[in-house]
Amino acid sequence: MISKKLTSKAGITIPKALRADLGWQPSMAVDLAPQEDGSLIIRPHIDLCRFCGTHENVHKYKDVCVCSECSEKMKEVI
Repeated sequence: MISKKLTSKAGITIPKALRADLGWQPSMAVDLAPQEDGSLIIRPHIDLCRFCGTHENVHKYKDVCVCSECSEKMKEVI
């Protein structure tokens, strides 16, 4: 386990060796998932459907993520 202190702006720096081991690149998006026990999970960003929250078959259009199922439902309404 690696321990780090928060910066004055409450940020952290993930060590270069750890980023390399994970294959993480500068500027990549990550998701932050606070846990009930006060811990925080950091993982690579996954696009989720704006309407149902699934991560399967998600496509992005003009910065809006929509899954195939919700897209089909919208076609029926429009």
